Amino acid sequence: IRPAPALLPLTLRDRVAVRDREVYGSKEIFPSTWYSYRVGCGLNATGERVTHVTIHIFPVRYAPTLNKLYVAKRAEKITYDEPEKRLPASSAYDLVVIAPSTFCDELQRLVDHKNNYGVKTILKTTEEIYSEYPGVDKPEQIKYFIKDAIETWGIKYVLLVGGLNSLIWAKPRDNPNEGSEDWHVPVRYTNLYDNPKYPLAETIHDPGVISDLYYADIYKEGGIFEDWDPNNDGIFAAWNKPGVENDTNLDLYPDVAVGRLACRNIDEVKTVVDKIITYERGCDPSWFKRMTVISGDGFLDQEDLDIQWDTKGLPDGKYTIYAQSINDDGDEGPIDVIHVTLDRSQETKLTFNHDDHLNPALQNGYPAPPIAEIVSVSEGDILGNTDFHYTPGEGEAYLNTFNPWANISYEDGVLHIRGKSYDPQPYGNVTNIHVWVENENGQIVFSQWRNNTEMYYEGEWTTGEKSLLGRGGALYYMPEDFERDIRWASNGRFTGQDDVLEAFNEGSGFLFMSGHGSPNVWADHFPGVPGNRAHGSIVGLRVTTLRPWFPYVSFPVFPIDTLSNEEKLPIAVIGGCHNSQFNVSATPAFLHALHLLFEFFPDNYMWTYGQPVPECFSWRLVSRPNGGTIASIGNTGLGYGMPGKACTSGGGDAWITIEFFKQYGAENQHILGNAYAQTLISYINTFDMSDLEAGHAKTVQQWVLLGDPSLMIGGYSQ
Repeated sequence: IRPAPALLPLTLRDRVAVRDREVYGSKEIFPSTWYSYRVGCGLNATGERVTHVTIHIFPVRYAPTLNKLYVAKRAEKITYDEPEKRLPASSAYDLVVIAPSTFCDELQRLVDHKNNYGVKTILKTTEEIYSEYPGVDKPEQIKYFIKDAIETWGIKYVLLVGGLNSLIWAKPRDNPNEGSEDWHVPVRYTNLYDNPKYPLAETIHDPGVISDLYYADIYKEGGIFEDWDPNNDGIFAAWNKPGVENDTNLDLYPDVAVGRLACRNIDEVKTVVDKIITYERGCDPSWFKRMTVISGDGFLDQEDLDIQWDTKGLPDGKYTIYAQSINDDGDEGPIDVIHVTLDRSQETKLTFNHDDHLNPALQNGYPAPPIAEIVSVSEGDILGNTDFHYTPGEGEAYLNTFNPWANISYEDGVLHIRGKSYDPQPYGNVTNIHVWVENENGQIVFSQWRNNTEMYYEGEWTTGEKSLLGRGGALYYMPEDFERDIRWASNGRFTGQDDVLEAFNEGSGFLFMSGHGSPNVWADHFPGVPGNRAHGSIVGLRVTTLRPWFPYVSFPVFPIDTLSNEEKLPIAVIGGCHNSQFNVSATPAFLHALHLLFEFFPDNYMWTYGQPVPECFSWRLVSRPNGGTIASIGNTGLGYGMPGKACTSGGGDAWITIEFFKQYGAENQHILGNAYAQTLISYINTFDMSDLEAGHAKTVQQWVLLGDPSLMIGGYSQ
């Protein structure tokens, strides 16, 4: 039985996972039980606080080394008692705004605006909370206040207003659990250390991430306060942290919709308050009724072609290897041609060659004809009297460690011809590849086909209009009256930063970017990742071009600040690693380079690679005064995606981002915080949160809303 696809990090660096051999070498039955269930407290689709009972049934189980399947014949019923504790059915307030007193004058305008539109709102300062509520630290004091606000006022939404206190230098984390000292409103850090079930070829992890879900998850089973420290060891939300007991079975369900405006100063407060007030007065349908999607190919999910040419019985001499791909429509691509010599008097010489980015068929842009690319043998190579093996690294062949599609092998006279076959057009996911060999006289001495080979452009399926394995992309769920602005690498409308800036400046109600990232950059790949990531990547947008290496700066210095879409502000969903990591400031971001240059320097986990990023990508979009976004949703840590056919259905970043648009378009959740909270709840109810190795718990913990949770999407005139 083939292993389930792995969730892989959506980082800009080349890291991949390999198969879990421990499971496949075991006699134990997998899964270990016929069913599992979890009980938690959280919101339902109408905003009521309820008990969730989620049951996962495993009717088919597998014993790998015994090669046996066990199939259930019947299922048992599970009964439970409803909780006795009831929370207020009516609300004195809908929204509570939490902020330091220095922001109160500007925020009063927002409070008045909300009350004028019937959203009963109250402002509470952090100073008041710290003097009135208990807790082991400041984040817990705020959480106890939110609990009290739910039980006393029946609040539905919490807006945290405040991030770090400086753009230049601010301490992101005081201790393993919190950032408070240099924060206007503190943050809770998890202590979940990434250790995916499919072990990474290189060590890559977040030592915990910022999680504002902590402030939303107030209750656990039975209505008990959920402190995220079930073993009371003083380390919050721990898993896989060396020397620390794991905190398993956290509730995670949001009991209130929480969003944050991560303002550094009063100017940013004024900007975002102005943007919210203007937006909620009403958005013009001419731009609001448009959804813009920007994406490309997330992973190089090439199948292993492994076409085996047996040279035994052939005379020494010159041979030519040909490869051609043909798509489902019968379109034939260019022929890849490689000349080799069969000479048994010499040692074998084979070289790796991944250069489809130079193919003339791709020089005129996309869409393009089907591409065949042989990588495991190169022009002028010699097939001699010795065996030869070589495994390319990730810098040469992306995801080769995950699925060995590019390995070089010549053994006992058999050359394993490997490479790529793909159709670089929208939804071009199936090709046939023909490989044949001719001798010096033009006679065909070998011919073989690989039919129906599949390659998926994951980000495009994630953002798109079609369904895959029963789950659509984001546009699949959006209302029909929304215009679709599809900017993909495969349709030639996403080629670089200018395309992204143009898309923003035209305005849209929603903007979805699915790809790879860091706090500074959002990017993705051309179809098939031609020439590997060094040549196949597309930078979509940067916060800053400042960098500690030559040429040190490019212009504009802050590309993201050139956005000029004014009041045409989308809700942006950003798919990628660390784009919403709002704990960066310029000096710590620059100092991250020291660890990369000298390993003995401790890693400060800014993920900025030495670029002095003053604010993360997602928050910079919200805080821009002349445009940007009205809200941004994304990951504070390493996001995970699934390569190949399961990209939309297998969980991780693609699943959760698609679900947001499903909640808006199909489930009619038209208040931002409701759509966001229901997305989290749907993810929690779909995937096994106790399987921490699978990355599901981290997916919901790190997915943060940088915006007003009570925002009426499209404004009150829609």
